[in-house]
Amino acid sequence: MSYQRIVTPRVYVSSVNWLLGLGKMATTDITSSGLSMASGSTLIDMFDLRPSNVQTITANGVGTTHYIKMDTNVETDANQDANFLLIMGHNFNTATAKFKIETDDNDSYSSVSTPTMTEVVNATITGGYAVPAADGWSLVTFTQATDNKNVRIVFDDRGSNYGAHIQLSVISLGEHFTFPHSPDMQIEKSLTFEGVKLIESIGGNTYSNASYLASPQWNTSPFFTADNAVRKTGRLNVEMDFSYITDTDLFPEELYDPTKQSTSNSIMTNLVQRTFGGHDPFLFQFDSATATSDDSFMWCRLNSDFQATQVANQIWNMNLSLRETW
Repeated sequence: MSYQRIVTPRVYVSSVNWLLGLGKMATTDITSSGLSMASGSTLIDMFDLRPSNVQTITANGVGTTHYIKMDTNVETDANQDANFLLIMGHNFNTATAKFKIETDDNDSYSSVSTPTMTEVVNATITGGYAVPAADGWSLVTFTQATDNKNVRIVFDDRGSNYGAHIQLSVISLGEHFTFPHSPDMQIEKSLTFEGVKLIESIGGNTYSNASYLASPQWNTSPFFTADNAVRKTGRLNVEMDFSYITDTDLFPEELYDPTKQSTSNSIMTNLVQRTFGGHDPFLFQFDSATATSDDSFMWCRLNSDFQATQVANQIWNMNLSLRETW
């Protein structure tokens, strides 16, 4: 049990959505082959970062390999620095599906490289594939490949055709960033229930109306890998301050240099810039050294503008405000 203890946090931010937002990628740079999308489902909806928006790939009873391909249009290896893959809202255990990552500078994938994956959550690595033991969500990190302009996710059955149509809601491919140290002790957490409205009658009786009580399901309960889990209700909010951060950890070396923006390892670049402030949601891990499927993560947005205060030469303090989203 983690008790949601915030130690040294890590964030997982989608580079694909960042590149789409900048216009560096177009939606036509995301393609698929092998299987077909079910009626009412679309490939691009898998990249809208909404875990409850489950999409379906027609696969039940067949054994066809399926590919989801992303042309990042980033020609320089060091600038395309994705090192994690997050898939949410999936049914890969029920569908007996597994997945792996392949990269190549060639659009035809004629000389693919297969990065080495490491399981973070629900992704046992077997024979070069990630094999989820349960439905819900999976997170892997991987080593940086050299030929990496194009990235594709390869889906295969586990040996005897797929057991059901493949479902998933979110694909997030990007670079994770670990904060340089823990936040200050005065962390604030709250659970809010904006969907609950109380009305008091003329006679003094109180009535309640709830438009929503909790996050929608992701095939299973959010951040859980069991179908019958009792869901957390309310919306989690977290406020924390970080003191004495060096400017090299906080800011990119050059703010307007595209190369520096791509290669910088800083809070402003890896979190603030790549989420466009609070526009794109991201995965927040309470402690980079602890990963469990149900209690160590938060799907959230930045809840305030970035602001830092200099307290000494090249030393800064900053606030981080997070709001759970769905």
